[in-house]
Amino acid sequence: FVTLFCVYFNFLRPHSALEKKVPVLIPELDKLPNMPAKWTKLISLSQDWLMDQTP
Repeated sequence: FVTLFCVYFNFLRPHSALEKKVPVLIPELDKLPNMPAKWTKLISLSQDWLMDQTP
């Protein structure tokens, strides 16, 4: 749960101190309409990255 919270807090949650922006911007997530779509895309990007790291 801690890992999921960290992902949400840093990649998905808008922060008032940052003018309703997320701390870590991922361009692929900007145009998605809702939070479930953003989670799905983030998981997909993570999976693609892991597959690229495997020899």
